[in-house]
Amino acid sequence: MKRIIITKLLIILSVFITLTFVSVFFLMHSNKVLVSFKITKVENLYNTINLSFEKVKAASYYKVELLDSNANLIYTFKTNDTYNTFIVNNLKYNMNYSIMVYAYDKANNYVPAKNEYEFTYVYPTINKDNILLDNKEYKLTIEGNLQDKEYYLNITSNGKSLINERIKDNEYILDSSLYIDKEIELNVELICDGVIIDKINLFNNMNPVKDIYIETPTNDTSILYNDISLIFNGGDNADHYSINLYKDDVLVNTTDTTKKKIVLSSSLFESNNNYRIDVVGVYGEYTNQASVNFTIVGLAKLKPVYINVNPKAVKKNTKIELKQPDGANIYYTLNGDDPTIDGILYENPIEIKESCTLKTVAISEFKTNSVVTTYNLNVTDKQNYKFYISPSNQGRNEGVHSTGFTTEKIEMNKIADYVIARLKQYDNVKVYRNNLDAGINIWNRDANYLGVDFKIAIHSNASVDHTAYGIETWIDNENSPTYSIASLLQDKMVELYPYKDRVGYNRGVKYSLGNLGEANDNLINFGLLIETAHHDDLLDAKWLKENQEEIGNSIAEVILKYFQII
Repeated sequence: MKRIIITKLLIILSVFITLTFVSVFFLMHSNKVLVSFKITKVENLYNTINLSFEKVKAASYYKVELLDSNANLIYTFKTNDTYNTFIVNNLKYNMNYSIMVYAYDKANNYVPAKNEYEFTYVYPTINKDNILLDNKEYKLTIEGNLQDKEYYLNITSNGKSLINERIKDNEYILDSSLYIDKEIELNVELICDGVIIDKINLFNNMNPVKDIYIETPTNDTSILYNDISLIFNGGDNADHYSINLYKDDVLVNTTDTTKKKIVLSSSLFESNNNYRIDVVGVYGEYTNQASVNFTIVGLAKLKPVYINVNPKAVKKNTKIELKQPDGANIYYTLNGDDPTIDGILYENPIEIKESCTLKTVAISEFKTNSVVTTYNLNVTDKQNYKFYISPSNQGRNEGVHSTGFTTEKIEMNKIADYVIARLKQYDNVKVYRNNLDAGINIWNRDANYLGVDFKIAIHSNASVDHTAYGIETWIDNENSPTYSIASLLQDKMVELYPYKDRVGYNRGVKYSLGNLGEANDNLINFGLLIETAHHDDLLDAKWLKENQEEIGNSIAEVILKYFQII
């Protein structure tokens, strides 16, 4: 009996000592390790939101996101303060919203707040389905309760007041005598307590699409051969933009987008040729256009250098391997200096014993230097990892049936089964999977809220004329933190691909610049999308169908090695 009592006392003492040690450890290291925190208070008056949350000592900064009920990102900003006031002008009456805060450390690791704040926007807003007056009587619809407070409608044009009166009804008829046969823009504001609650601009006999201004590329300049980043602003009220690329006045490519920042692949260009881009904003039958002319010159630009492990958590004595898709010479520094000037020629893996700043560049006499890439190598013994696997839910994308390939949804989910099974073999790995009945925005939100280390979207590809084949991996941009793991995944898939005699099967790592939801650095903390091959190509579809276990296990192996789990 005494032995049992003594044994129990020893166990209790051991547990007490362990808990005390853990508590002391976290107290001593709480300024170095990201810890859980809470959103403490949120107040919103009209479109002004006051937000408070707990301080995280290890945080270098915080990111705040406001999402609607469909997980669309409505508003986001970075801050160093735990109390913030911000104004959001595009909220809608009776729509549900949520606010989430993320804390980031110096190595760009992150942790989400324990709780999200959810609310329903209760203030009236103006229906904006139609902004054209067309010389007709216009019914202005306001959604929400106009009886609980004094709401005023203020309508001006060119600074001149036309209407200023209190409203109590949800429908207000604009008399066409205000604008009939005039080329005029009406500025309509809904006001309460001196605050503009909502507003809309209405147009009569004039183009509602505002002028478009192209920021890059600059007009009449020479640009080194590379992918072209097209960035423009303006074009307000357009519901989409048509991007048309001309070579010596011959149309070579056209695409529609809602983004104001897109990438045009270098494969569309040839050196020493003249090009023009037309950006056309479209609203109904109305358009507005801006153009830019430029010349492509010089050599192609080298792709950036990538590394073999996750820089945010490098185990001590790890040997860092530097790679580059074009086989160019690689130069590096470990003290933050510019490798273009002070770089050491990379010849062998670099053993890392302590945290440092690795900078790399690829140089070749046949191409323009790559961008200088910075890897802040954080030496730490991170043990536990969380991954989010997001196979395609596109059930209508049918493959080549003679190979046995059914649909992209079915076959990519089979590959995902193997990826997940392989990852789950490790006790320190937790794996999540997307809900196929949801969509991209929901998947990104869930992955972020779960605080996963990596999210991978697994897809198969198809081309309009069914002539394309091969493998490509998508990230947001060439400076994306996912560039290294994307390159490693692309390398592995290319290694597996059996039809090496097919020209161009290695389609490379590509940049979406915000045009792919699951490869968008603004929407997902660390994610990418891989197109495993083309399901509408006979050979690709056959390979995908017959080698799903090998493909799935290989994807998992790249993930496990990159995060140094194996």
